[in-house]
Amino acid sequence: MKLKIELIFFLFAMLFFSGSAFASNSPAILNGNETGAKDSVQAIRHSTQPKTQSYRSGREEESIYYIDIKEKRDDDNFITRKILSRYTNKSLRSVLYGWSIHFPKPLNEFYILVIEKAFRFPVVFFFLFIIIALAGNILVVIGILFLTNRIMNYRARKAKDLRLIYEKILMDLMLQVIDTKQAVSILSKHRFRKNYNLLIDVLMDFQKSFRGDSDRQIIELYHEMNLGQISYNKTFAISFYQQVKGIRELTNMHPYHATEIIASHLNDPNDIVRTEAQICYPHVNKEAPFEFLSILEKPFSRWAQLNIYYFIKIHEISVPSFDKWLRSSHPNVVSFCILMIALFQQQENSSEVIRLLYNPQETIRRQAIKTCGVLQLFESKDVLKEIFPNETLKNQLEITSSFQYIGDETDIPFLEIIVRSENIPLRLEACHTLNNLGKEGRHHLEDLNQSMNLVLSPFIAHIKDPRN
Repeated sequence: MKLKIELIFFLFAMLFFSGSAFASNSPAILNGNETGAKDSVQAIRHSTQPKTQSYRSGREEESIYYIDIKEKRDDDNFITRKILSRYTNKSLRSVLYGWSIHFPKPLNEFYILVIEKAFRFPVVFFFLFIIIALAGNILVVIGILFLTNRIMNYRARKAKDLRLIYEKILMDLMLQVIDTKQAVSILSKHRFRKNYNLLIDVLMDFQKSFRGDSDRQIIELYHEMNLGQISYNKTFAISFYQQVKGIRELTNMHPYHATEIIASHLNDPNDIVRTEAQICYPHVNKEAPFEFLSILEKPFSRWAQLNIYYFIKIHEISVPSFDKWLRSSHPNVVSFCILMIALFQQQENSSEVIRLLYNPQETIRRQAIKTCGVLQLFESKDVLKEIFPNETLKNQLEITSSFQYIGDETDIPFLEIIVRSENIPLRLEACHTLNNLGKEGRHHLEDLNQSMNLVLSPFIAHIKDPRN
């Protein structure tokens, strides 16, 4: 908007001064010399004086004020004639001086003087106008910044004072100096309606710090002051920041009635809002904290998965069997469930994990390979050897590493094939696995090192280096 206004001013200045330059030359064009221009200016200066002459020679007097384009043709300047034709039968004074007749008499002479100077030096006036416009623009910006800074400082001081008042009232409530009704009455006198966001922030800070009866008192005060409706309205705001804030407030202060609202944002188009809803859902639905996995359609971020796992460990929530989501069409859900099976040692789901070794998704297969090693699924060794040749390099490295946990002496020939390959990362990982398979694995590694075709000393040195 600001750029548009400056562009309008610039175009106006260009049109004004180009029109002024044209008007300054128009009498000379019509009369053929400078005398005509001077006579026209003199006529304009005396145009405001009372007319005492008769109108018998009306055509002669009218020629002073009007331009007759038909009598004055300039074959060498077609554009000028076209522009002048717009002013046929118009007052020359109106063409040259615009609205001077509307100025008071003390300002009229000054206005005409400025216009005459503009006719003589249009470029100077143009740059002067630009300088004045830029200076005015800078002054306006400085004024706005100054006022904005004053307003922000005032609001910050006011918020700090109100926060201290709210904290004192809540401390009195916690210490049972006043009851909930008295706290509501006192808070109402401090314009909490205009500062409800600050009050909700203070309540959330207290709610995180207190447990038991104090926690219940804070939530009761939150409901008594009808702040739940305010938080509910935030979840449907245009700003994603307000939506996230509303979800957090409902999760902490109004959990039993927030399940449906948070569930409606599980597949929100905005990544931040969707992630916040996914993290908060287990908080508000502790009876079935993982039911949201059945309705997920949008991506399930690693950050949300980590927060949910942290919530489970902190609050010691009982977890269900994750095998029912292993057949989901959502790859993020399947990966998360495989990870939970590994972390919570759900051995009963081993057959489903082995089945996922044939999944078309590379990341799911890699997670399943890791889980086979973590859960020590010895029955998966044959499948891992079968899929090894056709796997990607990352998955081949993961298979080789998993044999540290599920391998034995019978798997040494398989690892020897990998050691004799040309891929350096695979050879290094196979050497590391052989070194961890006990004495037989280490002896076999030494035998391979002494063979004529293999140079494994750098790999063995790397493996035995305590810094690795």
